[in-house]
Amino acid sequence: MTAPIVTIQDGQVKGKTAENYLGGAYYSFLGIPYGKPPVGELRFKAPIPVDPWDGILDATKEGPECPSKHMFFTYNIGKEDNCLNLNVYTRGLPGDGTSLKPVMFWIHGGAFLYGSNKSELFGPDYLMTEDIVLVCINYRLGAFGFLSLEDPSLEVPGNAGMKDMILALKWVQKNIKHFNGDPNNVTIFGESAGSASVHYLYLSPLSKGLFHKAIAQSGCSLNCWAKGCHNGTILASNLGYKETDEKKILEHLRTLPTNKIVKAQHKCPDTFIANLVRPFGPVVEKPSNEPAFLSEEPIEIIKAGKFNQVPLIMGYTSKEGMFFEAARKLLPGAKITSDFETEIPLDLCIEKGSEKSKETADKLQKFYFGEDKPSEKNLDNLYLLKTDTQFLHGIHRSVYYQKLHSSAPIYFYRMSLDTSINYYKNICTAKSIHLLFLCYFLSYKSGETAKNFFLNVSKSIPSCTPTGVCHADDIGYLFKSFLSQKLELGSIEEISVRKFLKLWTNFARTGNPTPDENDQLLNGVQWKPVTKEEHLFLDIGKELKTGTNPDFERMQFWDGIYS
Repeated sequence: MTAPIVTIQDGQVKGKTAENYLGGAYYSFLGIPYGKPPVGELRFKAPIPVDPWDGILDATKEGPECPSKHMFFTYNIGKEDNCLNLNVYTRGLPGDGTSLKPVMFWIHGGAFLYGSNKSELFGPDYLMTEDIVLVCINYRLGAFGFLSLEDPSLEVPGNAGMKDMILALKWVQKNIKHFNGDPNNVTIFGESAGSASVHYLYLSPLSKGLFHKAIAQSGCSLNCWAKGCHNGTILASNLGYKETDEKKILEHLRTLPTNKIVKAQHKCPDTFIANLVRPFGPVVEKPSNEPAFLSEEPIEIIKAGKFNQVPLIMGYTSKEGMFFEAARKLLPGAKITSDFETEIPLDLCIEKGSEKSKETADKLQKFYFGEDKPSEKNLDNLYLLKTDTQFLHGIHRSVYYQKLHSSAPIYFYRMSLDTSINYYKNICTAKSIHLLFLCYFLSYKSGETAKNFFLNVSKSIPSCTPTGVCHADDIGYLFKSFLSQKLELGSIEEISVRKFLKLWTNFARTGNPTPDENDQLLNGVQWKPVTKEEHLFLDIGKELKTGTNPDFERMQFWDGIYS
C-alpha cells in the first residue's frame, strides 16, 4: 500500500498506511479540519465549515486536541487553531473494487471537560480488523464548547460542542464516500459523555438524516451529570472577574489565553454526587437567531416520541459506580456519602432540607445500607448507589419511554466482562493510585520495551478486588490505547475483543447485532430488542447470555421514587 492521496470537497489530503493488531493493512488520515479555527469572534460560537485549501494537506500526523487538561495526567493540552479536526481510518479506497462500507462515527467521553480523538486513547487497531470506515472526532470542551449565556443577542446560547458534532456529521455526509464509506449507513457511537452526546444527537432535530444507527455506552441525556446550565457569571467569578453583565463577560473571555479559561472551569466542584449542577454540558437553548440543538427538556422529547427513529443499542457496565473511587482519590471534596440528600438526582426537583428530601434520603440509606452507615467496609453498596443515581436509572428510564414510541429496534445490554484489560477497574481499585499513575506516565512517555516494563510493574501494585465492571471498562475492547499490551491470540482478552467488535460492527452493517444465528464466535446467541412489556437484554460477559429486566429490584425501587 502506497501513501494515499484523497480528494475531498475542501481539497486534497495525504494519509499513511498502518497495520491492525492481526497484521492487516489499513489507511489512516489524521487531523483533517472540518471547521474553521474557533478563535477571536468565533470563540464560543456555533462552528463554521472549514475553508478550502490549496495543495495537499499532510494528514499523516494527528491534529491538536481542543483546549483542556489531559484526561489521565491533568496537564494542559490542546489549542484552538485546527482543534476541530477528525481522523478517518479505512481498509480500502474507491477504485479498489469494493463497495462502500458502513461508517462508525466515534464520540469520545470525558465529562464534557476532557478527551480527544487521539490514538493514545482511541487507537483504531482493533476496529480496523472489521470492514468498516471509522471516524473519530474532536469537539470543543468545557467553556469553549458549553459556555451558555442568557442574553440571546450575544449568540452564545450553549451547545457549541454539540454543534461541532453536527458539523462533523455533515462533513461525513459530504466526504466519506471518498474514503470508501457509505454516507447512507452511518452509526454514531460513544461512551460516557460521548454516550450522552449520542443520546442528545438521537433527540436533536438538527441531526435528522445525518446518522442511521446509534450506540450509547454508559451515558444518556437523563443522567444527572449530563446537563449544564447558564454559566457565564460562574466562569467570570472563577476568574476573579467581578462583572455580571454578560456582554462584558463575553468580551473579557475572548481576550484570555486558553489556559486561564481551562483553569477557571476546573474550579467548579465535581464530586460525583447526584444533586450537583455541573455547569459545562448540554443545555436547553433559549430562542435565538440560530437553530437550536435542543429546545425542549430531553424527557419531554422522549415522552413525546419526537426523537430520531433509528435502531439503537443502549447499555451499561455492571458496576459503573466503582468509578467513584477514582473521584474519591483524585478530586478535592469527593468523599464517602454521609448526607443522602446529596444523592437525590436533580431532576426530581426536591428541595434540599425539605421534609420530602429527608424522607427520600432515608429511603435511599435503608435500601442500599439497611441500618448501617456508608464506610470502607460496605463500599460495594456505595458503588451500586452511584451506579444507579449517576448512570443506570437514567438509562433504564430512557429505554422505558423510548420503546413506547420507537418504530426502530432498541437493544439493551449489561457488560459483566472482567479481564485484565478492564483498565479503569484497575485504576479505581489500586491501593496506591498515585504510584499506579506514575507507572502509567512512565509507560506513556517510553518506547515499546520500556512501556511494557512499566505496565508490568503497574500490575504488581496491590489492589482491592470488588466484583463487577467499572465505568469505561468497555473502551479497552473496542480501542487500543497507551495502556494496551499485545493481545495474545486465543486469550480470553482477545476473544472478548473479537466478540465486542463483531456485535458492534454487525449492528453498524445491518441494524442487528446478531444477524447470523450460526455465528460460532457469538455462540449462536440471538440478541432480541426490548419489547413494550419487557427489557430484554444481553449480558456481555465471558459468555453471552440473554435475559429480561436486568437489576430489576433496584430499578423498581427508583421507579417508585420517581412515581
